[in-house]
Amino acid sequence: MKHLRKLNNFNSYLSILSGLDSAPLRRLDWQRNTAEALEEYSSLIDSSSSFRAYRAALAEVEPPCIPYLGLILQDLTFVHLGNPDTVMTSQGSKVNFSKRWQQFNILDTLRSYQQVPYSLQPDDDITSFFNDFSDHLAEEALWELSLRLRPRNTPRANQR
Repeated sequence: MKHLRKLNNFNSYLSILSGLDSAPLRRLDWQRNTAEALEEYSSLIDSSSSFRAYRAALAEVEPPCIPYLGLILQDLTFVHLGNPDTVMTSQGSKVNFSKRWQQFNILDTLRSYQQVPYSLQPDDDITSFFNDFSDHLAEEALWELSLRLRPRNTPRANQR
């Protein structure tokens, strides 16, 4: 996650964080330093105050950048649903250019992050590690494994 943050790859950063914060994993015992690191990583993507910390970090990055797509889609949806397509004027119904301008600004910001390409070289070890995600576990299998590692009603070894 540190490397993803350095690369300004917020979308993958959040994907890993979401996976680690899933219920089957969250219930397991973590070493104190790991639990503290996860809390620190989570602070960047804290959803309170409309993702204030994330938006501040995003405003400071230099491209290239891969922003969190979910928040972009949320912002576009908010603008779309929260503003009418047309406004009534003395001349009748007109296009709501304010709404279109807000949508343009969101998409233009996204476009600006794509103006500079990443200069990364493929790494076969990393590629093979992900293995096309063919060995992923479904939610039910994750719960079974989690319960094998720490059965229900077993006290936590390390409290967060």
